[in-house]
Amino acid sequence: MTIPLHSQKILVTGGAGFIGSHLIDRLCENGNSVIVFDNLSSGKLENLKSWLKNPNFNFVQEDLLKSESIFNFLPECETVFHLAANPEVRIGSVDPKVHYEQNIVATFNLLEAVRKVGRIKNFVFTSSSTVYGEPEKFPTPEDYAPLKPISIYGASKL
Repeated sequence: MTIPLHSQKILVTGGAGFIGSHLIDRLCENGNSVIVFDNLSSGKLENLKSWLKNPNFNFVQEDLLKSESIFNFLPECETVFHLAANPEVRIGSVDPKVHYEQNIVATFNLLEAVRKVGRIKNFVFTSSSTVYGEPEKFPTPEDYAPLKPISIYGASKL
C-alpha cells in the first residue's frame, strides 16, 4: 500500500528520535503539516531544530502514557506514524516495566485514541528487527518466520 505523503496533516510519535527526525525531514520537505508528539526520554529536540520555526510544524513534549492529551491533536490528522518506544534493548533485563509502559501501554493508548477519533486514514507502526530473534537468513525478509524475540524489547515490538 502506498500512502500519499504530501499536503497532509500528520502526527508522528517519537519524532525527535534518530529515525523519527529523518522521517520528519522528509514529511516537512514534502509540504506536510506535521505534529511531533515526543516525551524526549530518548529523542532530542536538537534533531528537529531546522523545523521548529516552520509554521507547518508543531512540537508537543508529552508522554503517550497521558493518553488524554493526544485528543488535542489527533482529530485534525489523516495519518499517524507511531515510532515512540523506549529504544534501549538492554534495559528490559533490568527493568522490564519500562518496555511494558513505553512500548505496550503507550501504543495501546494511542490505538485507543485513534479508534475513538475514528477518522485516521493511515496508521504506520514501526517494529524492529529484534522481533526475529536470531534469524538464520540475512538480510532477513519481513515475512520471515518463526518470530522468536530474545529480549523484552523484541517481544514488546512484536
